[in-house]
Amino acid sequence: MRKAIWLIILLFGTTFALASDKTSFDRRRQRVTQEFHDGILLIHAVSRMDIAADGYRQDPYFYYLTGQENAVSAVLAIDGKSGESWLFLPSQPPFSKAGLKPTLVPGAEAARQTGIDHVVDWTDLQAFLAARAASSPTLYYTREGLAGFDEMPSNLVSPKAAAAPLWLQIILEKWPSFSAKEVTGSLNNLMAVQDADELSSVRSVAKATVSAINAGMRAIRPGVAQRAAESAVESACWAAGAHGSNFWPWVMSGENAVFPNPLASLAAYDHLDRKMQPGELVRLDVGCEYQHYLGDLGRTVPVSGHYTDDQRETWNIFVAAYRTAVSTLREGTTSNTVYDAWSKELLRHQSTAKSTLARHAIDSWSKRENVPFWQIHSSNLLAAFPPEPFPAGMTINFEPIASVDGQGFFLEDMYVIRKDGAELLTPGVPYTAEEIEAGMR
Repeated sequence: MRKAIWLIILLFGTTFALASDKTSFDRRRQRVTQEFHDGILLIHAVSRMDIAADGYRQDPYFYYLTGQENAVSAVLAIDGKSGESWLFLPSQPPFSKAGLKPTLVPGAEAARQTGIDHVVDWTDLQAFLAARAASSPTLYYTREGLAGFDEMPSNLVSPKAAAAPLWLQIILEKWPSFSAKEVTGSLNNLMAVQDADELSSVRSVAKATVSAINAGMRAIRPGVAQRAAESAVESACWAAGAHGSNFWPWVMSGENAVFPNPLASLAAYDHLDRKMQPGELVRLDVGCEYQHYLGDLGRTVPVSGHYTDDQRETWNIFVAAYRTAVSTLREGTTSNTVYDAWSKELLRHQSTAKSTLARHAIDSWSKRENVPFWQIHSSNLLAAFPPEPFPAGMTINFEPIASVDGQGFFLEDMYVIRKDGAELLTPGVPYTAEEIEAGMR
């Protein structure tokens, strides 16, 4: 009898969870129709598969609005004028000819399961667009992947939206009456404040990322390759119950740790790999993934297991400025307010700083133009610049990035913005030089 009761509870709980999820995604799509009421938002699911990856990774905007993590190549259209949503699924999903069954099949049952108004074959996308082209609505789209890198020469793309992805270029060529507008920032703002289910996933990924960064610190020592320490971080994410890492970890030592040098690793086959040397500082920047939500956490770590005297003084001043700035985080604050607190705390140490490195750091970092990569970003299915002033319920990463005299300094934690302060999601990671040295032993 007890077993039967628990089975009933499980079944009802599962039904409720599915209904709750469907309702959540429907609310998100309705917010989109209000935001883009005069046009059509088009979101393309990821169409590529990578045998070297640890699994298929869905486009974050597509997942946020549909909940479909394995829908390869599908197109979501949200019509702002009608308030209806359409999901166009490929006629032959990947490996269907080999007998593998797709997650969703076009039709009324798929619409019922997903809560999306129309789930149809993707050949119907032509009729959908043709029927709306005469009214010349705007096609809204988001950037795909890292922005700012052109796919084709400018003389081969539409002058209406040169930065639009190639699939949208084809649509603009076929129906010239459409205009196109990139709305990544607006959609990021809609995603910024998280519901209870999202925040639960964020808490889980934050906890896993704490384990991963501590494992990374213990793997750093002279003569070890950066990639070996990065592999220790990746392994720790899996061991902590996460779905691996959401970005390949950065264990960047010496000059590699001086921003923007780490960005070069994204276009380098060896990820800027090198053996870490005594006396160097390391940018340890890691993030696990759990249920598609991202962790992001970082510290500046000494390769030798201990800081030099001038590194120690400079780092502890950096930490003091960080903690003072954190105290200003709350609903209604702005990044400028946070930076002002950071700068004032740095200047408070100006008369007592002993080392040349610390004095140079204070003089440089207390001027905003000298720390162009100092940042606060939101954190959910992806990292983005947050809406300001900060709304309550948003997860952010406070990430001051700075360098001085050829050495990089960096610190990062995850917080939830609350009405009267900020909740730290990543406790259990050392801050001061003495705490980090102890944690590396």
